Amino acid sequence: MDWANPYILLLIPPAVALLFWIDSGSTHPMPTERRRLLLYVRAVLVALGLLALAGPAVRTASSAAAVIFVLDHSESQGKKGIEAQRARVQQLADRLPGGVKVGYVSAGGRTHVERAPSDDRAVPSAEELEKLQSADGSQTDLSGAVALASGLFPSGHSRTMVLVTDGVQTRGDLESSSRNASLGGTVIHTVPVAGEVRPDIRVDALTPTRARVNEGASVELAAHIEGTISGKGTVRLFENGIEVESRPVTIEAGKPVTMQFQRTPRQRNLYSYRVRVEGIQGDSIADNNEGLALVDVAGRPLLLYLEGEPGEAHYLSEAMAKEGIQLQTRSAAAMPQSLQELAGYDGIIISDVPAQQFSDQAMALMRDYVEQLGGGFLMIGGKNSFGAGGYYRTPIEDILPVKMKSPNEEEQQSVALCFVMDRSGSMAGDKIEICKSAAIATVELLSQKDYVGVVAFDSNATWIVDMQQVTSVAGIASMISTISPGGGTNIYPGMVAGRAGLEGVKARIKHMIVLTDGQTSGTGYEALAADLKSKGVTVSAVGVGGDADLRLLQAIAASGGGSFYYASEASMLPRIFTQDAMVHLGKLIREEAFAPKQMERHPMLKNWDAAKTPQLLGYVKTNRKATAQVPLVTDTGEPLLATWRFGLGKVTAFTSDCKSRWASLWITGWSGYSPFWAQVLREMAREPSGQFMDLQIEQRGEEARVVVDLLRDATEFRNAAQVDADVYFVPATALGGALQPFARLTLSQTAPGRYQSDFNLKDAGVYIIRARSGADMVSAGLVRNISGETAGGRVNLPLLESAARISGGTVLKEGDPIPLQGLARGSYVDLTPWLVRLLLLLFIADILIRRWENATAMVEFFAGMLGWRSRRTVG
Repeated sequence: MDWANPYILLLIPPAVALLFWIDSGSTHPMPTERRRLLLYVRAVLVALGLLALAGPAVRTASSAAAVIFVLDHSESQGKKGIEAQRARVQQLADRLPGGVKVGYVSAGGRTHVERAPSDDRAVPSAEELEKLQSADGSQTDLSGAVALASGLFPSGHSRTMVLVTDGVQTRGDLESSSRNASLGGTVIHTVPVAGEVRPDIRVDALTPTRARVNEGASVELAAHIEGTISGKGTVRLFENGIEVESRPVTIEAGKPVTMQFQRTPRQRNLYSYRVRVEGIQGDSIADNNEGLALVDVAGRPLLLYLEGEPGEAHYLSEAMAKEGIQLQTRSAAAMPQSLQELAGYDGIIISDVPAQQFSDQAMALMRDYVEQLGGGFLMIGGKNSFGAGGYYRTPIEDILPVKMKSPNEEEQQSVALCFVMDRSGSMAGDKIEICKSAAIATVELLSQKDYVGVVAFDSNATWIVDMQQVTSVAGIASMISTISPGGGTNIYPGMVAGRAGLEGVKARIKHMIVLTDGQTSGTGYEALAADLKSKGVTVSAVGVGGDADLRLLQAIAASGGGSFYYASEASMLPRIFTQDAMVHLGKLIREEAFAPKQMERHPMLKNWDAAKTPQLLGYVKTNRKATAQVPLVTDTGEPLLATWRFGLGKVTAFTSDCKSRWASLWITGWSGYSPFWAQVLREMAREPSGQFMDLQIEQRGEEARVVVDLLRDATEFRNAAQVDADVYFVPATALGGALQPFARLTLSQTAPGRYQSDFNLKDAGVYIIRARSGADMVSAGLVRNISGETAGGRVNLPLLESAARISGGTVLKEGDPIPLQGLARGSYVDLTPWLVRLLLLLFIADILIRRWENATAMVEFFAGMLGWRSRRTVG
């Protein structure tokens, strides 16, 4: 026995106990025996009432069976296919045991119930099926047929379904419906029946490269055409109902043809495209000669352009203005400081901006913009980009498709690096700890044949790490970590010690980094730096905090041929150290002319012609990450153009630049400069959508689901909102005509920030959905093609095998009977109505017991009347 609400049974003992307790305090003058009988009846009444509320049911076993045949009346079957289906179904039905109920449904654009399960096994007539084929054969929705047939089985019967079809579905998802039917106990067997091979030309699909683009972006439409006959004809392309292109086409039987069309929508709108094949003689199915597609054209993309050299920004900005792409140029200091502000851009471009100009918060913000909001991100090379710009081990390196460390080159000569670091008392706390971490991170960038040394100074200088080859990074890191603060500040002894250490090693490049946070004693620093430079040692200087002698440090860097850095916060030191080391040690920048090499096809490289592409004059060395695509490489095989998806967004890296330093020949001598960058930016940019509102349409057989995602701002879902949608329809035969109001929907919330509603599809054509919530509104569209039927006589056997396997059935071969063994099915009998009847009887008994005197008086009264009438009759 099963119970709908078993926990209610737990109330029976306390309810009966309560009844006895109440009775114990009763003072009613009813006789004891009758009172006890009344108590027992009421206890049974309470128990039965609670039993009825608990919903008892018993399962009864049954060997009764029912079989429903699903036929296929679509045009792909033809008359011969229908006859083949009928013959096979009749054969299977005749072999079923007696007592099995048999039903028939037929699948096309809609499902038609020919006969509910009964004892009549006669197969629907050929005339009836051919009539359906003529009226409703332009589509095949096997999924809808399975769903409808699942609800026709009589209660208590085993459920067996037999699909007799070619499996060429043009709507719905048969596998999903089979899975749902299986959950209800239905076993599906399939019988493959190929349709009639007839002369047919068919547009298999019209596919745009992207369903959403910005104004001015080019869209390629691929028309896939196939046929069972050969011939010559014409392919016409219509845009919003107006013919825009016409081309001749030659079809060979059995050989698919793909024709490419290119359009550039200039205005913000929903563009409908229709391709039609005409003029080929002998085509037997005219409805499948057309294909529809929809492209949502949004406004021009807006990208944030952070350029390290403002005077060079005009090259890319002006080129993109011609391509319809807006670039808003800013410095790193003027970068938006919240996700909400960044959400207004379709992408971010960083070109030649050193990492030290971004705070940790700003870089984490850009990572979240890409990962969570789906924004695009592009880093363009330059002397301050990638590893050369100090992006090693930053949130920006996390999202890029390339690593900051360059590949090891056996032929590369060794370099020597000496840190001269302030360890005076003012460096105590976070300063000295971050400084040590920065030095260790920089050591990790060096190879085993490079040299490194660390000198720490206060009033005097001490070698922490003697000048040595980097044979053990861990050992050197351990020694650096022993530096502790204390004492005064005198840079000079530290620089002298560092000079002596560098003079003692043979290396191609020698470099010194001097760091301090205060005022130093002594003089002669500029002369010492100049002497180092004359001996082939470059000197860079880093000032930390507002107390550092910035003028002196600038003079040291200028005299030593290095760079000066000011770190307002100690947290900037790791990026400064790694950037300076990579720039001055020559590890990451290569300035030699090279010709880019294409390694793979990619939309960013559309119309790429290596023979006409000028050389680039330099790039930043990087390593590709494992899952990145690298369409372009340098002459040495290092990444030039790399891209991948990070979270919801797309991230691209171009390791050369877009300016006059390395791309001067591209700017002055190549007509492809603007198209190339336009393609890169459009591919990288976020897909067009509402800023905080996005709309998606999902087709589910004869239904479409409208899904809206809402954000309150860039980080918070918008819940409990009013979301409505208007649905408009344009028939396939009148594309470009007026929109016809079709439905008005109110969407219900189904998840945080997500709202949805369904509507039934009607005829072939374009459905346009406009969703709104408050002042926000977004649009999207759905295409329903006229016909997907074909007359090629093919069978989609993998689909039929999958549908049978999912439900525990088989593919029936010629001569196989329908397996019915082991399909005995039970049914549930609800006991609640019987309990209610018993309750009613006991309630009457309760009344009789409580009103016994009245009941006996009434009996005597009626008995007396009957006796009086009897006596009058005798008299």
